[in-house]
Amino acid sequence: MSITSKIFLDKRFTKKDGTQAIKLRLTINRKSIELTSGYTIDPRYWDDKNQKVKPKCPTVQNVTRLNNLLRKQESEAIDKLIQLQEEGALERLTKQEIKKLIKGEQNDTYFLMFCQTIINELEQTGKVGNARVYFTMRNSVRTFRKEKDIPLKQITYKWLKKYEAWYLGRGNSVNGLAINMRTLRALLNRAIKRKLLPKEDYPFEHYSIKKEVTRKRAISKADIDKIKAFEPQTVQQGRFKDYFLMSFYLMGTSFVDLAFLKVKAIRKGRIEYKRKKTGKLHSIKITPPLQSILDKYLSGKGREDYILDIINSTDTKQQYVNVRDEIRRYNRRLKEIAKLCGIESNLTSYVARHSFATIAKYKDVPIPVISQALGHSNLETTEVYLAEFDNETMDRYNAEIIGED
Repeated sequence: MSITSKIFLDKRFTKKDGTQAIKLRLTINRKSIELTSGYTIDPRYWDDKNQKVKPKCPTVQNVTRLNNLLRKQESEAIDKLIQLQEEGALERLTKQEIKKLIKGEQNDTYFLMFCQTIINELEQTGKVGNARVYFTMRNSVRTFRKEKDIPLKQITYKWLKKYEAWYLGRGNSVNGLAINMRTLRALLNRAIKRKLLPKEDYPFEHYSIKKEVTRKRAISKADIDKIKAFEPQTVQQGRFKDYFLMSFYLMGTSFVDLAFLKVKAIRKGRIEYKRKKTGKLHSIKITPPLQSILDKYLSGKGREDYILDIINSTDTKQQYVNVRDEIRRYNRRLKEIAKLCGIESNLTSYVARHSFATIAKYKDVPIPVISQALGHSNLETTEVYLAEFDNETMDRYNAEIIGED
């Protein structure tokens, strides 16, 4: 995007004392914005070529100081435009909104602009996955608002209910709405912490985020055994079987964390790494079944190499593109593996993680232990991962309760 500027004398209007206004013209991709400097001068003492007041102007006490002030106004205006451009907000703002922001008349924090700021911060700190969640929520709200920005303080309980009705009315899921609402809530909490939004304007105090029970993602220990015994028919099936079992053996590690594991994470018979999502440290003993998989991928690799051959770039954004593309291939092949193994459940990359948690629950492992294994920050999150007991188990408990033999 091209930004140019010029300090000029507005010769279209002359005051009664014969002076004309000194103005600043900013041009953004051929769209011009004019700002008044607050100063007027006799046109005989204006140097149009060098865009400054001529020396010895009788109506100006200190010409050098005035010219410096004009340059400072110009520099600050350009800096503001560059900031808006970097935040991705410049193209969506009207001329009047841009003028207000440059002149400091716009005191409100706007949703689209602030959300883009957070996205940029997350990307810069390597939290690209989290940034993508904010990006998805931002685009949804922008569509709802028909491309118009909105001050954060105007996001009220009533506004949330309208957005909810609009979102669900388009055939979207309740859980999709829940993700967007939780992300929006987090955004507003960030704004409050930065004192950009008063606490009294927080709209989630009385709004309940809806959620619904999803289909069970976990599979049984018997199905896990089928995958262990599966003989791959292709190289790709073998690779994706390894991904699934590695995730399971590593206490349900996520695919993103799996992809970013480096050889140096192997220390004294354990794998140690920090979760990308929460930053929590994991230290997991390498069992013989896990070691047999690792041995396939460690040959010829140094400490800084990735264990799995998923990431092939040093650029953070491109690394997440690598992971995204591989997880798509992974999920497609898991459907093939499920069919070949006679597994009726929908097999996805999440299933290994959910299955670890659910099998642990069946074995009466305490929920706090499961929560720590999964790297969750609270027990409520862990509960979501724990699948409902299947009908056979419920029938058995029911028979015991009512006294059936």
